[in-house]
Formats: sequence, structure tokens, C-alpha cells
Amino acid sequence: MRIDTDGDPTHSTTLLFLMKERFMRRTHLLNVLVTILLVAGLLGAASSSTTVRLWIGNASMSVNGVQQPIDAQGTKPVIIAGRTLVPIRAVIEAFGGSAAWESSTRKVTVTLGKSSLDLWIDKSQASLNGIALAIDAANSAVVPVITNGRTMLPLRFVAESLGIDVQYADATKMITLTYPKPTLALPADGSNLFLGNPSNAVHDSSTSPDNYLMDSGQYVLSYNRDRATPNWVSWYIGTSSLGSMSRENDFRADTSLPAGWYQVQASSYSGSGFDRGHNCPSADRTSTVAANSSTFLMTNMIPQAPNNNQRTWDNFENYLRSLVKQGNEVYVVMGSYGKGGTGSKTYQTTIDGGHVTVPAYTWKVAVVLADGDKDLSRITTSTRVIAIDTPNTNGVNSKWQTYLTSVDVIEAATGYDLLSNVSVSIQKVLEAKVDGN
Repeated sequence: MRIDTDGDPTHSTTLLFLMKERFMRRTHLLNVLVTILLVAGLLGAASSSTTVRLWIGNASMSVNGVQQPIDAQGTKPVIIAGRTLVPIRAVIEAFGGSAAWESSTRKVTVTLGKSSLDLWIDKSQASLNGIALAIDAANSAVVPVITNGRTMLPLRFVAESLGIDVQYADATKMITLTYPKPTLALPADGSNLFLGNPSNAVHDSSTSPDNYLMDSGQYVLSYNRDRATPNWVSWYIGTSSLGSMSRENDFRADTSLPAGWYQVQASSYSGSGFDRGHNCPSADRTSTVAANSSTFLMTNMIPQAPNNNQRTWDNFENYLRSLVKQGNEVYVVMGSYGKGGTGSKTYQTTIDGGHVTVPAYTWKVAVVLADGDKDLSRITTSTRVIAIDTPNTNGVNSKWQTYLTSVDVIEAATGYDLLSNVSVSIQKVLEAKVDGN
């Protein structure tokens, strides 16, 4: 490029200075832009999460695809008392956290992000941010141990307490850990599956016939083809759910079940000594005729001992609706498990010619919030959670408070994750509580 200076050397120097200054400004702006893009991860910067993979019995681990030894001693993840234990230091440091050892108290402190978890060797209790927790409510034998001079901690408990996602592939004995935990779209307020999908049910009849996800529009459920009853049913109760519509009483088969599946009929429970026990109650859906009618599909029923259904369960259902009328909203998940109950006649394990399994226990968990918005963000360690677990017998006590328990106990009995949409640190506290204690 030619620069015309009109023969003036001073003017020529000035022009060169201005050009250099403009170039430096542009270079600075470009550098700023590149920095912003890198921070935002738009130019291929490091991924926003870290993935660590370990294998039972294998002394190596993978961090974002790079293989490396877990530690210099060749320590391997092991299974003890049915739970996976690992040397946690290498794992937690891969996520940017730390692990500290206090020899005088035999305490391990694992810190990640804003959370700090204390565990003690051979102790079944831990402390998350100062709040005491059971490591495994179903198995007190699950404790931190020292093996060959290495401290081994229960992996799932530690990981989930600190917000790390845990996946286990039994076929390959591979554990996949991701932090931060992958974020999912938050459920809308009033969603019937607001608390989470307890059994990770899917709408696929070929792969999940005994954990088949169904959505009636008024409640969501996991259906069990072989038991011909739901595993669990989840729904919301708010002022919009309650109206003046009367009980439809139109019990009927659910024709939306996959082709070839047995359809329980309105008459299938007749003469059995068991009620057609609603999971989502009729009285929780009185806003419209269609809403109430949906609760009478037989996929919403279990064979329930009459005194359990008409007294204990009815009293609890009425209580929850009274909370709604007092200015609250309630998220509910209910289910049943086990085999064999006693109705008004005899003990039975199945009815309807063996097609329908009689459960041994019925359970319900209710999360209570004052009316408001952004419900998930309003669930704290102080939120009221009511959990009951009742035997499916006619000799059951009519007072539902007799059967108060913790979410942890129900999860241990069923294998479900009942509050999976709630942050893990809050879950740990809420699930250990018994209402009123």
C-alpha cells in the first residue's frame, strides 16, 4: 500500500504512529474476544464437566479418557457388604476436590465445591456440611475401612453427597462418575413427575415390561406387567386439582396397555376380599369429570386390604387434602412392594386367577410446600416430608401416624430413588428424617 505524505516527514511519522496505535487496539480487542470465547467454551476449551471411570478389581482409572493408575500402591475398587469402596483421594482430586485425614479421630474429610463430608473409619454415620447422616440406612455394615494401609470409602454415598453423578454397568463392572452432575431441564411447577422418576421407568414395552412408564395426564406411573399393578404412581395436589365434581366410579380396564398384555378388568378383584385400592385418589382429582374418571383406570389400582384402604389410607389422603386447603401444595408418590396380604377373607399372594399380585406393603411419600412459584428451588432441608409404610392387612391401625417412617427406609425396601430431582445435599437430609421428629 502506498502512503502519500506530500513530502512532509513529520506528517509521515504521525501517520505511521496512528497506524501502529490502531493495529495495537485491534490486536487487543481480538485478544479480549478470544479470551471471552475461551471462557465460554466456544473455541474448544476444556469441557465443562469431568468424567472419571473405574473398574471393580482394576488398579487403573480413566480421567476424561486418559488412563492412569489410581495410586502408586496399585489399590483397586472392591465390593464389601454389597457396596463399592474406593480409595477416594485420587478420584476426588480429579474433580478438583481434596481429601484430608485426621489420625487422632480416624476421620476422613472430603471436600468438593461448597460441600464438606466427614466420615470415620468403621462408623456407619457421616456428616455432610455439619448434618449427621446414615451412610446406608439399609445396611449398617457399609462403613469406611482401611485395607492394606489405604482408606476405602463407600463410593456412591460419597459421590452423591457431593453432587457427583454415579452410573454402574454390572456387565463390565465399570463405574462412571461425572462432575458437575449433568444438568437436566427442571420440571415445571405442578408437574406430576416433579420429584423425579423413582425407578427410571421408560415407555418401552419390549425392554421394560415391569417398569413401563405411563402418563394418564392426571398422574404418572410405572406399570408392572407381571404383577398387573403399578410399581409407583406420582402426582400433584394443588387448589387447581380440587373442585366440586363427584366420584365417577367408572372402574375399567386400561386399553392403552401394549398389545398382548393382560388387561385387569373392573370385576377382577370381585370376591377376593381386597378393595380396588386407588394409588392416585379419586378425591385428589375433582376439578373435572375427565380428571376424576382417569383415576378409575385399573392400572391405577392395587389389591388393598379394606381396612387399610378405607381407614388408614383414607385418613392420610384426607389429611393431605386438608393441607392444600390451608394454603399448601403437595407432591406425592405412592407405591407398593412385596408379595402377600390379608384382606377381609384370607391371606393371598395373588388374585384374579393368578394374574394380579397382592402386595405386602403400601407406602406413600408427600412433600409439602406453601403455595408459591419455583417449587424446586423452595425445597430446603427444612421442607416437610411425610412418609408412611403400612402392611397390607386388615388388622392395620386406622391412625396413619402409626406408620411414619423415613424416605431412606422406603428406598431401601424398594430400590427406588424417590426425590431424585432434589439436590443431593438436601435429599440426604430430608430422606433421613421421620415427620414429627
